[in-house]
Amino acid sequence: MSARGALRNALALALLAVASHATAASFGLAPLGVTIAAREQSGSVVVTNTGPDEVVIQVRPYVWTQNGQELRTETRELVLNPPIFKLAAGEQQLVRVASRATPPQEVERAYRLVFGEVPTGSQVPGSGFRIRVAMDIPLYVEPVMLSSAQLAWRFEQSADGARLVASNSGGRHFRLRDVSVHQGTQAIYTIPRIVVLAKSVLAIELPDAAKNAQVLRLIGQDDADQPVSIDIPATRAQ
Repeated sequence: MSARGALRNALALALLAVASHATAASFGLAPLGVTIAAREQSGSVVVTNTGPDEVVIQVRPYVWTQNGQELRTETRELVLNPPIFKLAAGEQQLVRVASRATPPQEVERAYRLVFGEVPTGSQVPGSGFRIRVAMDIPLYVEPVMLSSAQLAWRFEQSADGARLVASNSGGRHFRLRDVSVHQGTQAIYTIPRIVVLAKSVLAIELPDAAKNAQVLRLIGQDDADQPVSIDIPATRAQ
């Protein structure tokens, strides 16, 4: 065996040894999104430890905005109870979330709640390492005056590439699930979900296959589980 082959085998054995000592915490969230209606005081999430070991979970809230790209900013606008807690194997915890502010009048507010495992002293060095898990879900605070999303789509092409741009002038977010982008009969791009926040703009970069397309078709499912199909002609970005 060559020296290079021996080195490859040694690296493979080392990786197997590391993998055999790695464990991952597991927890689940329900529901996978929260909406606080204007007439309600709070929402809630149930966290379940689905793994065999005790875990400590911390919840962090972020303001969620879109201005072409997505942005998350730490916030104190939400009250979490409890913000950090311990779960034994199989145990559940109800986390309540409330807004410190009064409900918005016309435009929905959007947040992300990040649930993450906190390392503890019980994770003994030398006995392997823990792959820490984090999950995040959306939280929306509805306005007093309910409104709908109002979407406008653009398919922009330039020398640098192609992208879809979605503009939402309405007071509520818009969501599509299981999205596929088609050029003719061929799907050139898939996206698990698209969310365009109220009064926001979201840009989605597309693969090179879209650079010369005349029209793209966007196909997905809306929140009412109804099929959505949108034809978007190309425009040259200025």
